[in-house]
Parts: sequence; C-alpha cells; structure tokens
Amino acid sequence: MNYLSFSIHGNADGHNEILEMLTGLLGFFEGATTGGSSNGSSFLEGIASLANIHPLLVHFPIAFLSLFVAIDLIGTATKKSELRKFAGGLLYLGTVFAGLTVWAGLHAAETVPHGHNVHDIMERHEQLGISILALSLALTTWRLRRPVEGWGIYNFLTVILAGVLIAGADLGGLMVYKHGVAVQAVTVSPEDSHHHAE
Repeated sequence: MNYLSFSIHGNADGHNEILEMLTGLLGFFEGATTGGSSNGSSFLEGIASLANIHPLLVHFPIAFLSLFVAIDLIGTATKKSELRKFAGGLLYLGTVFAGLTVWAGLHAAETVPHGHNVHDIMERHEQLGISILALSLALTTWRLRRPVEGWGIYNFLTVILAGVLIAGADLGGLMVYKHGVAVQAVTVSPEDSHHHAE
C-alpha cells in the first residue's frame, strides 16, 4: 500500500522548537493515516480493541436520558417552558441512542462469550435495556403529540425511566467489573503492581 508519509527538512542543528513540534504533529497524523504511531500503538487503540460497539454507545442514552429527567423535573417545578423544551431535545437524542444501544447490545449478547453465571444477569440487563427504549419511545410520542404541562403521569414515568436506567447500568457494570465479560484481563504480579499515594 502507498502510505502517506510526512517529513520536514532543514535546520541541521536541531534547535528549532517550532520545527520539532510540527514534526511531532505530522508524525501523529501519519500514525493516524497508517493505523499506527511512532511508538507502535494504533490510533484509538481502546476503541480498536472493543469486542463490539455496545460499550461505546451505552454512555450516550445514559447521559442524555438522565439529563432529560433532571432538567424536565426542574422545568416542571420552576414552570420554565424553555427548560422543558431543552429537556425534550435531550429525550429525543436519548431515545435515538437507546435504540442504537439496544441493537448493539442484542448483537453483543450473541457474540460475546459468557458463562452460565452471567447469562441470567445478561438477560435481565437486556430486558431493562428494552424497557428503557420502550419508555423513552412512549415519552417521546406523548411529548410530540401534545404539550406536557404541570405535574402528572408523565413526570412519574420519567422518574421510572431514571430508576430503570440506574438498574440497567448497575447490571452492565456487574457483568464487566465483577465477571469480566468482554474484557481481556491483564494479570499484575504483586511486585509489578502500582499504587497511588493516598
């Protein structure tokens, strides 16, 4: 393959800091275009090592929908329509990403090796993810069909959504951090371990 290669010539004494910085920056871009960098690691190595894209997507619906619930409740309490309108945008974004995350999660469940001890946790996590998508779709449809004003069932459903988000995230964390699902664990010997001073 013909790889893009950058180089800068001139200033033989090597004391020009601007040229050195520019050379370093161009070296970074060269590494990005060739899939590697000067130190042998690949560009966005963490993403490249993912078994699937579910862990990459999952943070978006959690963030958007959590913010939606908080801002919508504040907007209701303060009777500020601008806040509720902003919250609506967060809900729509969260719903889109919830759909993508559920799709990626269903694919991940079929492709990621896991034991019997994790299967039940994964099933509950999947059910909660689908519930999050269903609730956010229902809230989106409700909001698009008619304006939401004052306290009522809509607000109760947003609080339920927040609870289901927390439960789903907890089970996802349990699978990864306790059971090591889709994690390539690194064994660290006691003499090689690193501890930060408290």
